[in-house]
Amino acid sequence: MDMFDKTEQDEKQDKGRRAKNKGAKDRQTRKTPKPPKKITAKYLYNSGLAYLQRFPASTAHFKSVMERKINKSCRHHEDQVKEDCLLLLDETAVKFQQLGLLDDDAYLQGMVTSYRRKGLPSRQIEMRLTQKGLNKDNIKKQLKTFDLEEFQTDDGELQAALIFIRKKRLGAFDKIGRKDPEKSLASMARAGYSYMIAKKILDMSAEEIERQFPHLSFSIL
Repeated sequence: MDMFDKTEQDEKQDKGRRAKNKGAKDRQTRKTPKPPKKITAKYLYNSGLAYLQRFPASTAHFKSVMERKINKSCRHHEDQVKEDCLLLLDETAVKFQQLGLLDDDAYLQGMVTSYRRKGLPSRQIEMRLTQKGLNKDNIKKQLKTFDLEEFQTDDGELQAALIFIRKKRLGAFDKIGRKDPEKSLASMARAGYSYMIAKKILDMSAEEIERQFPHLSFSIL
C-alpha cells in the first residue's frame, strides 16, 4: 500500500481502534489513567517520529497534532509555559524537515496522486488539502501537473469522474442497470462533482468512453 493511501479516514479509524483497545484494558485493570507527560524536546521528537512513521503529514497538520498534545500536557502540568513548548515544537518540526520526514512538496504530490486516482474531484481535493494547511495555489498547480502527466489534459475532472463511476459501478459500468440515474447523480454530487460533469459522464455509453479515453488503462467493453 502506498503510504499516501493512509488518509485522514485511516487516521480516525486507527485512533478509534486504539481508543477501544485502551478502554478495554482500562476496564480490565481498573487503573487510574496516566497523566500526560511533560513536554520536552526528547518527548516531542519521539512522539512526533512515532506519528510520522504511521501517517504522512504536512508540516502544518503535524504541528496541529502535536499542539493538541502540548495543550493537554499544559492543562495538567500548570508549571509549564505553553509558549516555550511551542518553540520546542518549531525546533522539532525543523529537525524533521532536515531529515526529510516533513516535506510539504512531496506530501502534496503524493496526496494529489492518491486522491485523483481514487476518483476525487478538484474541489474535494482542494478542500481536504487546505484543511491540512497547504496553500491553495500550490494545490491547483499540482493538480494541473498530475492531470497533464496522467490524463494528457490540464483539467482532468472528467477523467477523475470516470474513475469514480468505475469504482461505484455507475453509468456505463452498471452492466445490469440496477442503479437509479437520479441516485447516481446524487452520489456524484455528494462526492463533490458538478451537475454538468456528473450528467455528462453518466450519460456516456461504453463505446463513447472507450473512444474518448483510449489512454486510460481499463476497459469496459
